[in-house]
Amino acid sequence: RQKAAIGHCAASLLHNNARIIIDSGSTTASILPHLIDFSRLVVMTNSLNVANYLTQQDNEPTVLMTGGTWDPQSQSFQGHMAEKVTHAYSFDYAFIGASGIDVARGTTTFNELTGLTETMAKAAREVAVVAESSKFDHRMPNLELPWQSITYLITDSEIAPSVKQAISEQGVKVMIATPNGE
Repeated sequence: RQKAAIGHCAASLLHNNARIIIDSGSTTASILPHLIDFSRLVVMTNSLNVANYLTQQDNEPTVLMTGGTWDPQSQSFQGHMAEKVTHAYSFDYAFIGASGIDVARGTTTFNELTGLTETMAKAAREVAVVAESSKFDHRMPNLELPWQSITYLITDSEIAPSVKQAISEQGVKVMIATPNGE
């Protein structure tokens, strides 16, 4: 329910004709059912699952793949070629997942392949990190995106008020998704 609410909240940022990036991951995938509400979207992804879902829809957006090398750990395409392709485009929003979150620093990951995430963030006008509040309990060793690169953090209502305030003080707009949409 939390992921579905986060996906719904994230989709509230969108509009017809939006150009977006959807990173791999289960929380970013929660945005997918809401994309049918929009027309003429352009969606780039590094996830086969996301691309397959999008190409099965009646209201199919223009789908772009990053290409690159398949990484079985993240279940996504990564690497220099994926970065190069992503860098060639301009997007309105990048929806990025997080393996972990360090309140002081930003999103963190176990994976050293952070180049594509950084390129996705640079290619987008606004960056929305979508993550359940449980990610605050998982600080991984590698910094992926610093708070300065993030426009929105979309999370659930279990976020501690002190954590929300600390992240807001970094200049990030914290959006709270609730299962009933309130």
